[in-house]
This record gives sequence, structure tokens and C-alpha cells, in this order.
Amino acid sequence: MSIQDLQHLISEARGLANDHPCLSFGHAWRHDGGRACPHDLTLNCSQPVYQCERCGEWDYGERGGPGHRHCAVECRYFDVGEWTK
Repeated sequence: MSIQDLQHLISEARGLANDHPCLSFGHAWRHDGGRACPHDLTLNCSQPVYQCERCGEWDYGERGGPGHRHCAVECRYFDVGEWTK
């Protein structure tokens, strides 16, 4: 188990205790690869995936996160109506 794994476990425990490490200052997103765009069936578009360096939470394009913002600006398949539900 790495130090980063231990830090994420500690962060998860803090979150369960209502002492989430990102409550005060928000997430510290770090780009960690990508995935196929969930809206492009031709597989010609990709979506970045981010992980918070503080708490270990992942962002796969959920509304309000950096992946969502990327798709809203860059992706021609982005449908505002579908992503605001």
C-alpha cells in the first residue's frame, strides 16, 4: 500500500466523520487519464478523468466537476439538456 493510498483512506474516514478535507477549499483536481466519451458512439471523442489529490474522489464528467466543464466547451456531442438533469 502506498502513501497515497493511505492518504485517501484517511480522507475517506474524515469524510465519514463529517470532516471532509475538501470542505473548506474545494477539491485539488489532478488529470489522471481519460475515457471514451459517453455521448459519442463513434468513439472519436474522449473525456478527461480527474482525481482529487486531497481526498481521492474521482470525476468522470459529473455536473460541476472539471470533466463536465471540459465537455461543455470542447465536445461537439455535449447536450446541455441531458447533462443538467
